[in-house]
Amino acid sequence: MSIRKGFAQFLSMIYRQALLWSQAWTRFLPSGITKVNARVISVGNITWGGTGKTPLVAKLAKDLSHYGKKVAILIRGYGQDEVDELRKKLPNVPVIVGRDRVKSAREAIQKHGAEILILDDGFQHLRLHRDLDIVNINSTQPFGPGGLLPLGTLREPLEHLSRAQLFILTKSDIGSKNLHWIHQKIQSVKTNAVIFEAVHRPMRIVDPLRNRWISFGEMKGRKMAAISGIADPHSFEKSVENLGAEILFAARFDDHHPYTESEVDAFTKRSKELGAKDVITTEKDFFRLEPVLKKRGSLGIDFWVLQIEFQVSDEEDLIRRCLNP
Repeated sequence: MSIRKGFAQFLSMIYRQALLWSQAWTRFLPSGITKVNARVISVGNITWGGTGKTPLVAKLAKDLSHYGKKVAILIRGYGQDEVDELRKKLPNVPVIVGRDRVKSAREAIQKHGAEILILDDGFQHLRLHRDLDIVNINSTQPFGPGGLLPLGTLREPLEHLSRAQLFILTKSDIGSKNLHWIHQKIQSVKTNAVIFEAVHRPMRIVDPLRNRWISFGEMKGRKMAAISGIADPHSFEKSVENLGAEILFAARFDDHHPYTESEVDAFTKRSKELGAKDVITTEKDFFRLEPVLKKRGSLGIDFWVLQIEFQVSDEEDLIRRCLNP
């Protein structure tokens, strides 16, 4: 075993003990978990990033609002791009940003009259009582390599999935070969688990800066470069290729990466050198790219955004479970 791997295992053991102590402390203190006067739906995951939490949060907020419910979203705000994306997509839904979810919940109820609170990335946040715990699992990389952080990407041991009532296997089309054993793994931890499958369905290709779009048919054979700073760039790039485009160059940055002018300049220069006629990115990335693109002006290459829709296998049943006490 290498020194580096041994050190990672040591840190992983410390992380596990700290996690268990923290969760036990929250659960057994009389004031550890707070219940508020609203229905709380948590959307979370057990791995680090890339499971489609934000698209699901946006979908639930939109659908539940259509049922006449006053909905608010509670988000910690690790990345401002996610906050901006939610506020743009859901202008009539309050998005409360803050580390203290109990405080945010009370604000949503008192100021906005919220009846349903959607807790973004809430599976590890135990202080706020939830009525429904939803866990997203990325079908292409279900539980990651190596175990708990920092050895792997697990934020909690797999047996903690027993806390959730409902599971959504995202990107199930791209990760279809893994679906059977993911079902088995979940059911080995929670025999009565309710499991849905979901896909990130491409909706349109747009140029927000010029207010234009191209059809999916125009993507076939198009030579493109891709740029993203997300947890699962492979799935994004695969979706672009499935539309018929050829990705000549893909630049991958860390999740929530703040793009600089020099990075965008270097990326566009390299893209053009390799023969790319267009650039494609994600909605989430565009919120971080937009200020740079506006400042730089014309770069001699078109930037497009792939807009997706989160589509669940049985949406009516999912919404019914979100509504029903």
